[in-house]
Amino acid sequence: MKTKQGFTLIELVVACTLLIMLSTIATTSTYNFVQATANLKSQYLNIQNIMALHSVLANAKMNYATDLALESNQSLAQQEIQKWNGSAVASDNGSLIGQLMSPGLTDLPLANPGGSYLPTSRNVPVTTYINGNPVTTYVVVQITNINSLLQAFQLTDDGTPTGNIVATITVGPMLAGTPPPPTRPTLPIIDWKAGTLQEIRF
Repeated sequence: MKTKQGFTLIELVVACTLLIMLSTIATTSTYNFVQATANLKSQYLNIQNIMALHSVLANAKMNYATDLALESNQSLAQQEIQKWNGSAVASDNGSLIGQLMSPGLTDLPLANPGGSYLPTSRNVPVTTYINGNPVTTYVVVQITNINSLLQAFQLTDDGTPTGNIVATITVGPMLAGTPPPPTRPTLPIIDWKAGTLQEIRF
C-alpha cells in the first residue's frame, strides 16, 4: 500500500488563500486599531484644549464682572455692563473678547499686567514627526483677538496654531439689574463649527 506524501495542488491553493486572507484581516485590524487610537488621542487633546480655554474665559469674565461690581464709579461700570450685554445679545463675541483684552475702564484691580483679563500670549506645544519620531517644539502665540485666542488653544483643523479655526466661542451676558428686566449671567460656551470633522467626531 502506498502512503500519501506532501500536499495536493488544491490543498496548497486553499492554504495560501487562507493565509493571505488571515494576514489581510490582521493588517486591516491593526491599521484600524492604530487609526482609532490616533483619533482618540486627537479627541482627548481637543477636549483638554477646550477645557483650558473655557477655564481662562470663565475666570476672565468673572474677574471683569467682579471688578465692575466693585468699581467706585457705578455709572461708568453700568455703561460697561450695558455695552457688554448689548454685544452678547448681538452675538458679537469678537467684541466681547476685545473688551476682556482691553476693558473700557483702566483702573480695574483684577486685570493682568497691561490691563487684559485674558493672557496676551500662550506657549503652545507643536508636535512634528521627523523620520517617524515625534518631536515637540514650543511656539509662543500672541493673543490679540478672538481668532488668535482660538489658535493659541489649538482649536484648529490640524491642532496647530497655524491651522484653520474649527471652533466658536459664545461668551454670554453679565449679571445686570438695570435696566429691567434683569439679565442673568451665563458661562462661556466653546463649540465646534458646523460641518467640521471635529463636530462630526463629537
